[in-house]
Amino acid sequence: MTSNMFGGGSNKKATKFSFWWKDIQKIISYSFRDPLVDSCRFSVHNGFATLFWEARWLNVTSLKDLFPDLYGISRLKFVSVAAMGGWKDGVWVWGDLGVSELEMGELGLEADFAVLLGLVEGFKGWKGGKDSIEWDYSEDKDFTVASCYTFYNNLRIHHGPPNRNDEAFGLLWKLDVPFKIKAFGWRLFLDRLPVKDLLKIRGITIPLDDLNCFFCGNWLESSSHLFFSCLVVKNIWSEIANWVGKGDRVESECLSNFMDWHLFFHSKKVKHRKLGVVWLATTWTIWLVRNGACFQKEVWNVNNIVWNAKHLAWRWSFCGKITHPNYSFYEFCKDPLHFLS
Repeated sequence: MTSNMFGGGSNKKATKFSFWWKDIQKIISYSFRDPLVDSCRFSVHNGFATLFWEARWLNVTSLKDLFPDLYGISRLKFVSVAAMGGWKDGVWVWGDLGVSELEMGELGLEADFAVLLGLVEGFKGWKGGKDSIEWDYSEDKDFTVASCYTFYNNLRIHHGPPNRNDEAFGLLWKLDVPFKIKAFGWRLFLDRLPVKDLLKIRGITIPLDDLNCFFCGNWLESSSHLFFSCLVVKNIWSEIANWVGKGDRVESECLSNFMDWHLFFHSKKVKHRKLGVVWLATTWTIWLVRNGACFQKEVWNVNNIVWNAKHLAWRWSFCGKITHPNYSFYEFCKDPLHFLS
């Protein structure tokens, strides 16, 4: 799955996937470990879906980890349990497990092989039907996407001590806004929106005169500049800040900016799921106006952008549980904190 996501996979002809993925493939070719398989315990029924060496089915660890030397000389890697033997007169008989007697003798591994045979011959769990799997990272042992996300997130190496911006992603997904807006915010957090500096890095040809910010025309368009540092956009944020009673200081880094607004609304007793509504309404409006002006030559001005952002915040304030139903846009604009609290 990971190979297919990042390109290349086992296709020897693939040449355009990322250079760092090529290095990872070199490592994998020498020492393959699948973290998903390592986190599952297999219950053998007929043995066709469980890997003999690589899966955990006899002990708390795999046979390749218990007997690394035998695994190294075995010619039957990534082979199922059922392929390692067969039924004879109603009795299961194990084969040589892909281990040559000659190589085993040269390396002095006869004792290890005897222990291995003793383990597998003691297995009496043959049943009818397909093999089953237990997932270590959920209470009921069933695999879920949420538990898999948590598992991979725990594998991520954190750089430096934790800070307040680390919780921004979790706060974003809990907001009462349309899902596509959450996805937009997530891409903005990760700096994955198709702004001009990233398009240039990806090899997309853009005339030199068109690389600058569409609003101010003075700086290369990047996510941080387009949404937070541009002089025109700073005026937009200043108008929104005055509207809700916040200071007009604008953080130029995305996560810091989001958390700055989050803490402000939190101090004003805004409902937890509404804390980022104004921030997302403003950034989404800036993005829509930028795209409309770039691709459809739409006319814009700061006042219209501010009013459109307020209108979006009003519409999204009706998402989820509503404390004050049937209030008008005019009423919302007069006191937004009251209707978000």
